[in-house]
Amino acid sequence: MDAITRIKQLGMPRRNNELWTFFPVNKIPNILSADENCRIADVCSSNEDFAYEEDFAALLPIVCNARELVKTIGDGENEMAMLKCNNDFGRTVLNIGKNAKASIEILDNKVMHEICAERFDINVAEGAELEIFFANPANDLPLTFRHFNIKQAAHSTVHFANILQDAGIGRISARVELNGEGANFDYRSLNILKGTASKHQRLTILHNAPETASTQFVRNILDENAYASYDGQVVVGNSCSKVNSSQLVNTILLSDGPSVSVKPVLKIYHDDVECTHGNTVGELDKDQMFYLTSRGIPSDKARAMLTKAFAKELFLELPEGPAKKRLMQVI
Repeated sequence: MDAITRIKQLGMPRRNNELWTFFPVNKIPNILSADENCRIADVCSSNEDFAYEEDFAALLPIVCNARELVKTIGDGENEMAMLKCNNDFGRTVLNIGKNAKASIEILDNKVMHEICAERFDINVAEGAELEIFFANPANDLPLTFRHFNIKQAAHSTVHFANILQDAGIGRISARVELNGEGANFDYRSLNILKGTASKHQRLTILHNAPETASTQFVRNILDENAYASYDGQVVVGNSCSKVNSSQLVNTILLSDGPSVSVKPVLKIYHDDVECTHGNTVGELDKDQMFYLTSRGIPSDKARAMLTKAFAKELFLELPEGPAKKRLMQVI
């Protein structure tokens, strides 16, 4: 089934669809309508079969005939790269070879568009190590989507890290398939939001092999009328023993206006696993604030010190490399 047929089957996102529970779907222009300036193409340039695809955002770049970039890093190679989409819609296919090591930074699209959507299809071969990261600047792009399809072979490792601090409405979605024994996926996201910023993340991690591991660690620092949501789903197959998976979302509210929504979902079909999830929401620690201010540190500076420490702690466990260095510089 081509992408245009499939997206018409799905229709525009609705709040009663579990993929879009928290997203302000009324802000998405109806690209299926011929009356919209931004609408799907009449003929899809891709001949791939998308009958399996459930996420509207994953199809969006395809049905708008996004230009495709294919990058392959060969077996055993070591490479650093930067990727940037300058158009409304973009698609990137990354093939990471066996035992290769790669560090990929995704640069932000700073061109003003009504809607921007990118799709990344990432194939990570056996024994390969990939870090993929981005630190969006505080721009005003009104509506952005980034979707990731990640497939990992045995004993591969992916570190996926990002910082979101722009002012518009945005959604990051990912479908991760851990298809080989010993595959490991680590996700870390920091949201520093204020004003009317609205950021949403939706991850599905499929443990399709035994002895696989996944982590989802998210931290939010929210002020004014900002809103953040996190929807993380973990599925463990019935033949997948010794799986280890954890989710943890920590949020600091700096005022009375912001809000956060969190929905962890665990679907476990095997007994011999360790899967956990957690969520905390609160203010800055009053005892720590008192300690700092009682030693002559102004309250504004004390607050900044505590929020910065809270943010940096998220990335301390990343391996030394370009991702950790870049993200620590941004905070």
